[in-house]
Amino acid sequence: MTATPDAGDGRDDSAIQAQEGVPLTVAAVAARLGVAASTLRTWDRRYGLGPTAHEAGAHRRYSPDDVARLERMRHFTLQGVAPADAARAAMSADPEDLQQAPSLDGAPGPSVPHEPLLVDPLSLAAAAMEPDQPRVQRMLAQEVREKGIVRAWTSLARPALSMLGKRDRSDRPGVDPEEMVQAAVLTAVRHVTAQAERGHHARTGAEPRRTVLLCAGHDHRLRAHVIGGALAERGVSARVLRAENAGGAADLLAALDSRGARVLAVLGHPPGAEELVRAVAERGDIEVFLLGEHPPDVWLPRVRRVRTPSAAVEEIAGILED
Repeated sequence: MTATPDAGDGRDDSAIQAQEGVPLTVAAVAARLGVAASTLRTWDRRYGLGPTAHEAGAHRRYSPDDVARLERMRHFTLQGVAPADAARAAMSADPEDLQQAPSLDGAPGPSVPHEPLLVDPLSLAAAAMEPDQPRVQRMLAQEVREKGIVRAWTSLARPALSMLGKRDRSDRPGVDPEEMVQAAVLTAVRHVTAQAERGHHARTGAEPRRTVLLCAGHDHRLRAHVIGGALAERGVSARVLRAENAGGAADLLAALDSRGARVLAVLGHPPGAEELVRAVAERGDIEVFLLGEHPPDVWLPRVRRVRTPSAAVEEIAGILED
């Protein structure tokens, strides 16, 4: 009598069939890997990772070795490996190695070394258009580790966003390359900030007290977050204020006082910026920085102009370190 699998063992039919050597359909493999059937057809067409089993009068089916290769491919892509590189690794694996391929149902698999990626604005834009979110995040993380959050923004993310903004093509529903890059930048900023705050607390036993308020409209808000993350690395606590929610001068001064902020940085030229900057500067106890190429036309003591994010970080941190 043949034992039947326990219905409560948590495995789906495709997993059981694959282990028993039964060739699988495209739909079954797609369900097992958690990808669309169209993705499997694309991998077949582009990389040759298609089904090899064939029965007369029937569609081609995936053999156990085919499924193992696809599981390996899927595992690599989830870790941020470029699809073409993942396919080469999966295709070049020995049959014995495929039996040890990483399982997608929670079983441990071999660790995948993260080889350094080729990182440049065009590659980042291409990964976002694919869309390949893990690879986008890996590229940003690698650039931040090697060059810091500001350089990652100025030399990688911002040029990539500029390229994406000039496209004249449409996107599939649910695919927004610009939003993907922006989300990856914010993720990198959160990581940098959290790491810096943990380090500061470990050294001093306290939270950073020196606070900067970064006021930015929609077009400059991402840059404000990048500057805030870089300031965190210098032991400076920053908060990003939406310019459209800043209110009047009294509201802004109250926000500065509630945070104990010693610096106000205004990015770009949001509506009403002149009035706000003048009111803060004339009070005399808060330093004001105007960031960008077209700042508000206000020339007063305690008002400084800087054009680049790196210069802003250096000057703001320098004042607060005095």
